[in-house]
Amino acid sequence: MLKLHIISFGCQMNAADSEEMTRPLLERGYQMTSDIAEADAVFVNTCTVRQHAEDRAVSQIGRLRRWKSRSPGRLLIVAGCAAERLKESLQKRFPFVDLVSGAKSIDEYPAALEQVLKKKFNFEKETGDYFPSAPPAGLKSQPFSGAPQSHVTIMRGCNYSCSYCIVPAVRGREQYRSPAGILQEIREKVSRGTREIMLLGQTVNSYRYPREAASFGRDALLTWRRTGEPKTARDFVDFPDLLRLIEPTEGLERIRFMSPHPHYVSDSMITAMAECRKVCEHIHLPVQSGSDRLLRLMQRNYSRLEFLSRVAKLRSAIPDIAITTDIIVGFPQETEEDFQDTLRLVEEADFDAAYCFKFSPRDGTAASPMQGQTAEAVKKERLKRLLELVESRALSKKARFIGREVEVLMEDVRFGKTRNFFPVKFERAQTPGRLARGVIGAFENAALVVKG
Repeated sequence: MLKLHIISFGCQMNAADSEEMTRPLLERGYQMTSDIAEADAVFVNTCTVRQHAEDRAVSQIGRLRRWKSRSPGRLLIVAGCAAERLKESLQKRFPFVDLVSGAKSIDEYPAALEQVLKKKFNFEKETGDYFPSAPPAGLKSQPFSGAPQSHVTIMRGCNYSCSYCIVPAVRGREQYRSPAGILQEIREKVSRGTREIMLLGQTVNSYRYPREAASFGRDALLTWRRTGEPKTARDFVDFPDLLRLIEPTEGLERIRFMSPHPHYVSDSMITAMAECRKVCEHIHLPVQSGSDRLLRLMQRNYSRLEFLSRVAKLRSAIPDIAITTDIIVGFPQETEEDFQDTLRLVEEADFDAAYCFKFSPRDGTAASPMQGQTAEAVKKERLKRLLELVESRALSKKARFIGREVEVLMEDVRFGKTRNFFPVKFERAQTPGRLARGVIGAFENAALVVKG
């Protein structure tokens, strides 16, 4: 029996892409393994959003040289964002890699894989009619992972050009999947045990699909460039519409999404979130900076005031909502005054948590050659101050849960998450995949605790 091992770096989009791109191998009879030593094939999905992530992926590929040399018949595939950016250099540096497939080539990947397999061995002769042939190119439903939560990709790419971000260059323009295809995948996963789905997209709430095309139920990806729009918004199924379409799915308990762009947090989106019972009371809304000057340099397309206005509307419509964010420290030309603006915004927005990073210049982005790069020591010191503020506020948020009853979707026998994404530990074993209720008695480290 052939064994497949997946190594996926980066975000949830990459994890979802890994599931999608390994499906042709699973359909040919490969079985998943967590032990790389016994694997006949290794699939590495790379990330390039920061230099550190790219370096880790490249190092991992180098370490696989020994694994590959132990058996010439082993298959090594490298995919993802770093593969898109470094494709030619990866092929020259690591000639033992069988296939390099960039993030823009997901639709062409099944055909490319087919050619690699035909060159490597006669798969049809060895497997006979036991397994179906490769699916046609295009976005297909991902294999079910067995977990109560599943990812569902609704779009790929990004139409923005944030000055610090390499993603548009490696993933291309926005492409949207048909509502019919999305709903079909969700129903399939729910039928196999999924209770919570996470809708994925680089700017997930910019989703839109022509109603005329959607009516045919075609599972296609449509590119939309948003220049000179000839039609009204009602000619499209937008993100709020999609939430309402998913809501009635029988057996589905929770709907989440990642990552929305503040510009597309519209009144209609907020209303849909409030009215759809299955949409969880949590949103991860990246702000990146509290300084208007830096937001303009970052090309983020909103102001500090506009961001805070959207946060206020969310809290007004959904009182229990948890709001988390991303913040970059040490962007080029960041002054102490700019940084103080960010600290004040953290307090004003009252975030429940924040993922905070030091600015990492990426070749090919507008921010990389900017004048006024912030010294590493300054970045480190500012990050420390920011983390202290974020963590102190997060502790006060957790303290409010003491004595409250919460609903938790169990991920294993002891751990799960509330609807607003707080991790919960049960002292008494529960059933994975089920909804459990309990009263919070304490919090330990990052988790709330249900005692007894």
